[in-house]
Amino acid sequence: MKIVDVQAIPLRVPRGNVKDLDGSQDDLLIRIQTDEGIEGIGEVDSLPEVVKAIIEAPFSHSWSAGLRELLVGEDPSDIERLWNKMYQGTIYYGRRAVAINAMSGVDIALWDLKGKTENKPISEVLGGIYRDKIPVYASLYPIGQTPDEIARNAEHAVQRGFHAVKLDGAPIGQNAKTDREILDETRKAIGDRNRTGLGYEGSYRKGATLF
Repeated sequence: MKIVDVQAIPLRVPRGNVKDLDGSQDDLLIRIQTDEGIEGIGEVDSLPEVVKAIIEAPFSHSWSAGLRELLVGEDPSDIERLWNKMYQGTIYYGRRAVAINAMSGVDIALWDLKGKTENKPISEVLGGIYRDKIPVYASLYPIGQTPDEIARNAEHAVQRGFHAVKLDGAPIGQNAKTDREILDETRKAIGDRNRTGLGYEGSYRKGATLF
């Protein structure tokens, strides 16, 4: 089996002010196609257009090439060697940050392809299944403008089956008093059995997510 193409497909949900959002409005899918018709699908949570450029860039020299140029014609089952080839082939502009993001999306697609080839879930290919259920939470973007509006949006998420809600983006993080009001109203709306978290982006506390 040989790789015949690597496609980078940006996805974007039309939204209002993207400056109030935190990554859920866009994404990039990676499709690795083979000469046997089996495809692997990967995903990158980074700036989609930049990752697309890293995948589609033409060959420059041995240490500076786009990922598609490095992968086409290769055996997709040799995942570790392909990772090293991508790392060496992107040293001039890579080594960290978005180049590694792009490589991780390709790596996911290669493992997906391997699972499909062996007719096994990826978890089994990687060593075994440790759980059959994964808890998820709803990220609300945009969350709303007032405590009442935010609470209604959280209630809608719970009605759709989520048992936890994360609130992030303006007006969250502007001041502790407003955050407290938002949490209180949201708690009333969704009840005590469901969990609420704040992702702080404001100046008084950064980088914390509370559940």
